[in-house]
Order: sequence, then structure tokens, then C-alpha cells
Amino acid sequence: MRGFLVILTAVSACAKHVHVALGKDKSSLVVQWTTDSGDGTSSVAWGTDAGSLRYNNTGDTHKYTVDSGRTWYSRTANMTGLSEGTRYYYKVGDPVNGYSDTYAVWNRIQSTPQRHILFGDMGSSCAFTLCTACTQNSTTCDATTCAQNTTVGLVSEVDTATMFLHVGDFAYNLADDNGKNGDHFMKNIEQVAARVPYMVSHGNHEDSDGDLARYMEEFRSQPTNAVPATFTAANGKSPNTLYFSWDHGLVHYVSFSTELWYGVGSSTVDKDSFLKWLKADLKAANMNRAAYPWVVMHGHRALYSSTKKKGTGDTKVRDDLEDILFDYGVDLVINGHKHDYERTWPTYKEKSDQTTTNPKAPIYVVTGAAGSREMHAPFEQPQPSWSAFRSNSFSYSRMMVYNASHLHWQQVQE
Repeated sequence: MRGFLVILTAVSACAKHVHVALGKDKSSLVVQWTTDSGDGTSSVAWGTDAGSLRYNNTGDTHKYTVDSGRTWYSRTANMTGLSEGTRYYYKVGDPVNGYSDTYAVWNRIQSTPQRHILFGDMGSSCAFTLCTACTQNSTTCDATTCAQNTTVGLVSEVDTATMFLHVGDFAYNLADDNGKNGDHFMKNIEQVAARVPYMVSHGNHEDSDGDLARYMEEFRSQPTNAVPATFTAANGKSPNTLYFSWDHGLVHYVSFSTELWYGVGSSTVDKDSFLKWLKADLKAANMNRAAYPWVVMHGHRALYSSTKKKGTGDTKVRDDLEDILFDYGVDLVINGHKHDYERTWPTYKEKSDQTTTNPKAPIYVVTGAAGSREMHAPFEQPQPSWSAFRSNSFSYSRMMVYNASHLHWQQVQE
């Protein structure tokens, strides 16, 4: 009987940190999770009826050895042959490791407006926008913690959102406490990320060897189309998620790491490889505007910001990008890094027409106020003429995409 109890305890803890990403085509979603054991299979079962998960697939297992004195395994598996605008139920696991809960996820909701949820800079503690129960005193803010109130915060968006987008800085930090802080963060976001595709870009809090390795491992499920296709971090080779793009709803998204300007990279993956890839990607996107009329780029450091007493944002990155964004007609640039909210007017070279009707230049949005132990970044200068609105409240963004000509932005304060 004692042996049976030990097995039961192990099984109940093993298929964890479940999160979903959009697949490389409209008929697929990718599920990722972790286990403490490398035994068994990386299996997902799904169907349109929670009581009949009739389809299944087996994916890949990857060993993670960067944390001192412990080893764990990341697992990915594809759900394929999915119909658009359909809700699917799924669970992951196997008889050796046990199974996750059964989750429901929509594959590419077709109705409009399409509701995209965007934010940056969220910790395992102080994740005040995740739900009202999250505090600065605990790194645990999981589904049990948030169950008392799911009517506000990110947890309230799961039934209507078509996508979540986290623009860098995860957990503060993923590698802290020998990776256990990253464990808490992944458990905390499971309540949303297992139910809505959770898309990402890399931030400066993922720069260290340990944090970069954990980021690359946790989000190998992203639909990367980068050139080169792989990147080698401290845990070995993984898909290159330092820059990539995908289409969702009426939007072509481009994810990129601003840390390519600050020492992150390799002999083959750097800002020059990104800029070459970016021009080709935006050229192709412009040829496909009939299907995806909006082009949105997202990277962590704020290209335009009036937070600091002097300066207008990260000019090191902006100097290389601004002409490209303007020339290819990028509509929105989403950043974090500054722990506040600021939206510009359509802006080019610090000049702006103060209207959002038929904008002639990109609009830049800083949405880095999801909540972290670093709290807020105060605005230290008068509001510039190119800054349309700014706020120091904890908040996240809703981007409501109606059609090819109308998009509505909301900032939700907590």
C-alpha cells in the first residue's frame, strides 16, 4: 500500500506547466508541458467532446540540465487537422507520468472583433494583472489562488480572447532559485496559457545564460520561421525564437528580441541576421495584406518612451529599425521594459500628426505594467507632443480587430 501511495503522489505532480501556442498553419496548435521524468511518451489527446478525446499524437521530449542538481524534461506535441473557429478539448501525458487536467481551447476564432490580449513584464510575484489575489508576498498565484475571483484581470479574458501576447520579461527571473521561480511562473500562467494560445517575445530579464536557456526551452513550441532556424543556448540547440513571425486573425505578427543589440546572440544569430530576415518577412507580409491587413511588431525594449528625464526611448535599437518600420508600413509596434503604459500618435523621427485616422507612420505602445517586483517606472519628463496617452497604473492591453480598416485599443487598469 505504501508503494501505491508513492506512485500516486508522483503521478499527480508530473504533467505540469501546460501551455499552448499557435501552430505553423491554421489547422494546428502546439502544446508544451514539463515532467520530472524522461520516461514515457510526449502524448496529447484531443477532440471536440470533452468525454471523447478521439485523436492523439506523440511529440518530442527534451532534457533540461542547466539547473544545478536537478533535471527535468520539456515536452511538445502537435494537435493537427483542426478546424478554424472550433473549440477543442485536450489533455497531455501518458500512463508513466500521469495526465494533465482536460483543457478547452479555441482554434482561431473567426468572429469579430478578434480580441488580442497583450502585456509585458510580469513576475511570479506581484503579477497584479493576472488576478486580484496575486500579491508581492508570494510567488504562487495559480488557478487555486485566483479561483476566488475570475471576473477581472487576465484570468477573466480566457473565454473571449483569441490570443495572449507576452512581450518579454518573465517571472523575474526564470532561473532564480535554481529555476524554481520559473516553475512558479509557469504554474501561475497555466490557468490562462493552457486555454488560450500564449505567444511571446524575448526580454532583457532573459539575457543571462540560465534565463536565456530557460526561455528558449519553455517556448520552443512557438511557430518560428527564423533564418537560421535554430539557436544554441546553455541547454543546447533549440528552435530560434529570438525572431519569428506568424499570422493570426487579420494580423501579421513579428516577434523580435531587442537583446540582439545588447549582447545576446551567436556567430549566426545576431541583429544583422534579424534585419536581413525582417526585410524579407515584411516584404512578403505587404504582398499578403489582403488576407492580413494589419502588421504588428513586438519586442521588449521601448523604442519610444518618455519615462526617463532625458531621451525618447531606446535609440540604439530604434536607429536601426525606424526607417524599416516606416518604409514597410508597420502599423503598430508593441514594447514593454518600462513598467508603465504609453501610446504614441503615429510617429516618425519624433514627429507626429496627432490623429489615428489613416495614420501615416507606426504607432508605438509600451505595455509593460502587468506587475513585477520592480513595480512602476515613474514618468520623469513632461509629456512629449508625440505621446498620446500615458499611465502609471498596473494594466494590460486589449486589441480589438474589427476589419481591415478598424482596430480599437483598450488599456485595462487593475
